[in-house]
Amino acid sequence: MRRFFLVDSVTPTPVLFQSGTTCATQGASYVRYVKSIHLYIDLIRDQADGLINVPYFEIEYGDISRALACDGANIQVSFQVSYTMSQSSYNRNFQIATGVLCSLGLLYAGFRTYVWSRRAGRISIDFPTLANFIFYLCSSLSNCFFCIVFGIAFYFFIFYKRQNIVFLVHLEGQPYQEWMALFAAAFALKALALIHMIVMQCSVDLFMIDWERPKGGQGGGDASKKSQSSVSIWRTYFVANEWNEIQTKRKINPIFQIFAVVFFLHVVGFEDTTTKDPDGTVNKGSDVYMSEQSPMFRMALATLIYLIIGIVQVLFYVLIYERFITDDIREFVDICSMSNVSVFIMANGEYGYYIHGRSVHGCSDVGMDEMSEMIKREENDLVGQRGLVSGTDGQTFMMAIPKRLREKYMAVYMPVQLENATNRMGKSTTGKEKSIEAYVMLNRFFCAFIDHSLRDIDYVVKEKNFLEKILDTEFLELTDKGIFYYDNGHSFDNVLFYGNELMLLIFDVLLFCIVDLIFTNFVLAGIITYIISELICLIRDTAGKKNLAKKTLVDERFLI
Repeated sequence: MRRFFLVDSVTPTPVLFQSGTTCATQGASYVRYVKSIHLYIDLIRDQADGLINVPYFEIEYGDISRALACDGANIQVSFQVSYTMSQSSYNRNFQIATGVLCSLGLLYAGFRTYVWSRRAGRISIDFPTLANFIFYLCSSLSNCFFCIVFGIAFYFFIFYKRQNIVFLVHLEGQPYQEWMALFAAAFALKALALIHMIVMQCSVDLFMIDWERPKGGQGGGDASKKSQSSVSIWRTYFVANEWNEIQTKRKINPIFQIFAVVFFLHVVGFEDTTTKDPDGTVNKGSDVYMSEQSPMFRMALATLIYLIIGIVQVLFYVLIYERFITDDIREFVDICSMSNVSVFIMANGEYGYYIHGRSVHGCSDVGMDEMSEMIKREENDLVGQRGLVSGTDGQTFMMAIPKRLREKYMAVYMPVQLENATNRMGKSTTGKEKSIEAYVMLNRFFCAFIDHSLRDIDYVVKEKNFLEKILDTEFLELTDKGIFYYDNGHSFDNVLFYGNELMLLIFDVLLFCIVDLIFTNFVLAGIITYIISELICLIRDTAGKKNLAKKTLVDERFLI
């Protein structure tokens, strides 16, 4: 069609008689008008000079009675322009990127499952192995999908806004729906991976080893028995509370993160650049035309700002705050040393982390004067070094645990848990008495193990080779001896939020963008993201506190 009309009030309306014949009325009883016009502009394929094919219209007509038209009735009309281009090149690149990254993600998930099965002591493929593979796959695929989704959105956002000659148009149709589906899948899979991480962290086995020895008695059996109870438990309670405090410690401040992101997006006005037109002006006035908001552009901009602020926070925290102000993770190791308490963490069945907190002074259950004197002696290098190995400072290790140690631990620990589960609803003190006996027995056992005093269970200390460090795995098969690997000083933070900041940051980004996708409101997205982040920390803190009391046999009432 080369011609079209907007309003037709002249052409008579044909009337159908009962005899089946038609005739034209003397005048038109209805007015026909254009209800909507959709203009399609298509770029010429494989051209970068902005040339287009012949545009075409898609017109929809509507009718209204002449009487209503004469009375000035209001009608709704619409005009829409769609810019299209061949998506064959994009589809090919999208399929290649998705296929390659998903294949790599699948291989990585399989490798992490293999590492986990070795560390957990799994001989064959069983249900826990398959379940962990699924969750590792969720984590790796969510990262792959996030990279693809953000990469596409960022590319279109930058080049669409900066083009002087048209060569790129906004995604529409099936490619856009595929992008949205991948976006939603990335968030859902990351949420599952986060749940898996929290469950794993809240189910680790850990024990506080008290190195303090009772001071000599005055002689006699009663005096000896009294001296056995002269060691205070408050140091262990103190270390347990410090561990409880750092469980949800993060490298970023969530309040500052959300505030800064919303400030730049909403207050400064960066969100004005996320419209579907090429205008990239920031903070447009009320008299300036603003086209429809693009969810893709909003996701690209929000993710970019969120990641930049998050990375700046992490760098500031690691390079400045931890070095010159306070480092809670490494200070926890110092607290263990001053308290004469070591922490034995079994993250998996045959793998874990060890914090050597044995005091170089031999004791720490002393008064203020003695404690001050011990600190002064250590500052003046008048005592030995704190390291597990004589003459070294290494206090934190990754452990490949011998199977016999795990079996011995479970043989002592499981009956206590069964007894506690049986008497949980009652008021019997049997479970509490058995817990105290088990604590004393395990404390002696772990002390003997660390001191190389067990004949059939021992360990060696060594460095991981370069490939083991890169792949985060161990190549040596365990025999009767465990292996303590030197680490970076805080490898145990893998069972804390602190060591999983990347996963938490990506989840926060995806959550923020998903909420904005639903409500198209950055302020509301920030509020909901902060509330959910705090709720996740609360759940992790509560579950971690219960697990800490359960596994260390410390009374939960003393955990603040």
